[in-house]
Amino acid sequence: MKKLLFILIFSMFNASLFAEFPWPCSDNSECPEGTSCNSSSNTCMMAKDKVVDYTVLYLDKGENNPNSRGSGTIFIPNPSKDLVLGQLAVKAGGDNGKIYFITDILVDISASSQIHFENFKLIYDENGNAVADSSEKVLAEGKVEGYGMSFELDQRYTAFKTNQTENFLIVGTVSADKDLPNDRFNIRIQGNKDYIKTKTYSSDAEVSASKDINNFPSFTFEPQSGYFLFASGRHFPAAPSWREINGEYEIMHLRLKALDGANELTGLTVKLDGNKVAFGNGVEKISLYIDSNNDGKGDTMVAELSDFTEPQQSVTFQIPSGKIAMNQSEETFLTIKAALNFYNDQNTYFYISESDVALKNKQKIEGTTVKTDNFIYSCKEDNPDCRLKPEENQEEGGDSGCSLLFVD
Repeated sequence: MKKLLFILIFSMFNASLFAEFPWPCSDNSECPEGTSCNSSSNTCMMAKDKVVDYTVLYLDKGENNPNSRGSGTIFIPNPSKDLVLGQLAVKAGGDNGKIYFITDILVDISASSQIHFENFKLIYDENGNAVADSSEKVLAEGKVEGYGMSFELDQRYTAFKTNQTENFLIVGTVSADKDLPNDRFNIRIQGNKDYIKTKTYSSDAEVSASKDINNFPSFTFEPQSGYFLFASGRHFPAAPSWREINGEYEIMHLRLKALDGANELTGLTVKLDGNKVAFGNGVEKISLYIDSNNDGKGDTMVAELSDFTEPQQSVTFQIPSGKIAMNQSEETFLTIKAALNFYNDQNTYFYISESDVALKNKQKIEGTTVKTDNFIYSCKEDNPDCRLKPEENQEEGGDSGCSLLFVD
């Protein structure tokens, strides 16, 4: 079960408090769901039968939150407009069908003074895909507050139903006056009542238990000259559980970009580092694909390696001329797919370092080392689903590599 931030919102009904929390209005269209505009006071008044008295609020990063898996950071152009810095997931417990209100969210920004932020928005991610779709509501414009950004939600859109997950995107334009190599930035939401403000029927929320959300991704700007980008893509996969590990699927998603002049990928070496695992022992096949629509799935196979004469720790794809070529500023996305057949106590990770990337025009590589999660097969031997080591031992050492030319 996903570990979530636990915030207890409690309130005791008190009619005298009720009058302290109105929203100004001239008609019902200016009021959030669960309220109506009182013509005599020109305020939005809550309906007791629709608004929850108390709730338990859970916060976490969203399931489709941008991730920096693989390279450890997300490389972006300078400037980057409408960049999704994070997806926040919120779920409130309480009576089914009741409503609670989120009025303010505060976001910390960790960045150097040379990085500029503007046009921040809080967007209601209705479909949860972590993409700022044009049809989705902008709930608030960001205002600079200390080292962060505050969002005061449009009062028309503050109402949310209990017992369902709501996703919010923190979006902004980011730029720098000059090239800032390795200068990373990210956002954070702290777990206290100053960072998320809510209303129930009777009072403001009180925070009784909290943890900070620190797992939003890190970003850095792409170098402006002298480099070729070879980094993880946005769909870089997590390692599966041991029960699901044996099979064939994508293990890497890669993003390539010719930052400074046209260039071409001519060769690529993939290595592994683990326990009792080698290409030819645990890894039965590995393939390189072009991902033509950037969805994390391979579309056109470039090369495939499977005939391992002996176990080895690295393999090299020799890439046909012109197959993976890019003009200035052009991007290409690749996936690496592997067929795995592990037994108990085997584990490894796969990686590509700067020296493993061969280009037609030699340039410095930015974005490496690209590394997967650990692929671990670990189970109790008396578990009927546990695959034990085959009786016939296979040779597991060797530092040799192999290469295969796949020609159209």
